[in-house]
Amino acid sequence: MSTHNEIKKVSARIVRLVEALISTNDMVRGSYSIVHLRCGKATCRCAKPGQKGHVCTRITWTANGTSRTKTLREEDRERLRKAVETYRMFRRGRRQLRTQEKLLEELLDKHEQAFANNPDKI
Repeated sequence: MSTHNEIKKVSARIVRLVEALISTNDMVRGSYSIVHLRCGKATCRCAKPGQKGHVCTRITWTANGTSRTKTLREEDRERLRKAVETYRMFRRGRRQLRTQEKLLEELLDKHEQAFANNPDKI
């Protein structure tokens, strides 16, 4: 395949990636997890040996170099789980974009080497 066609294909991929990235919204940076916590009440079932504890859904993220955790309300769980996954997909798309941009640079360098005239040959 010619360098010209490869450049066009990579450029089209870049455009598709950028369109997908800018159409992404409702993202939340962080990690979504479901954990079991003990509430601390001596008479609660979670205090008994062998019990896992209460199910708790939370999101963890880093802000200003400090790890932060927030417990999620039941009505927010599904929306935030999707928002965290959307953020992961966005970051994955950014990595793919960088890879395609690097490939485009290499192809353009190749094109330049093939077609740029040397001043000695003018």
